[in-house]
Amino acid sequence: MKKSCIFLLMGAVFVLTLLTGCVEPVVFAEVLQMKKGDKVYTAYNIWYEDPEAIDCRNIQRGSFIPVGTEIIPVETTAWDKIIFKDKAGKKYTICFSSDYRLCPMADYIGYTFTTKSREELLKNVDKKVQLRILRGEVVPGMNTEHVKMAYGLPPAIRTPDLRNESWFYFLNETDTVRVVLRGGIVRNVLNLNEPR
Repeated sequence: MKKSCIFLLMGAVFVLTLLTGCVEPVVFAEVLQMKKGDKVYTAYNIWYEDPEAIDCRNIQRGSFIPVGTEIIPVETTAWDKIIFKDKAGKKYTICFSSDYRLCPMADYIGYTFTTKSREELLKNVDKKVQLRILRGEVVPGMNTEHVKMAYGLPPAIRTPDLRNESWFYFLNETDTVRVVLRGGIVRNVLNLNEPR
C-alpha cells in the first residue's frame, strides 16, 4: 500500500512540474539557426485586429504586417505568447495555441518568421503577383508559395495535410475561405459564407 502511494505522489509531482514551468521559452535564434548579424522577417502577411492579441490562426480581418517586414524578437513565454516589435518599436503579441496549429511553438515560429528579407522572398515572383501578395490577396494562377506568403500556412485544424487540394483559412471565428489547388496552382478562391 505504501509503495502505491509513493508512486502516486511521485506521478503527481511530475505532472505538476510539467504544468508549472518546466517548459523553456523558445529562442528565435535557435529555431531559425541564425548567424551573428542575421535579421528576422515575417515569412507571410500576419493579420490582426489587436496587435497585442494576434490569433495564431491568422484570421484575415483588420490590418496585417506585410510579408518580409523586419521584426525584433522580444520574448516567448513558455506556453503561449510570441512577442516582437517592428523597426518603429510597435509591439505585437501572437497568442499561440498548439490546439489550433497542431504543432509545437518552435515549429510555428520556424514557418512564421525567416531570415530572408522581402526582396529575397519575392525575388523570383512576377511583379503583378507580388502586388497581390502585398495586398493580402490570393487569386487563380498563384502557386502554393505565393499563397503561403499572402495568407500563411492554413491552420492545421482545418487543413491537416498540405498535400490536400483545398486549403481553408479563417475570415473570422466561424467563416472560412477555401483555396482550391490543382497541381500546386490556385484554381479558385471560394468564400464559403457568401450566399449562392
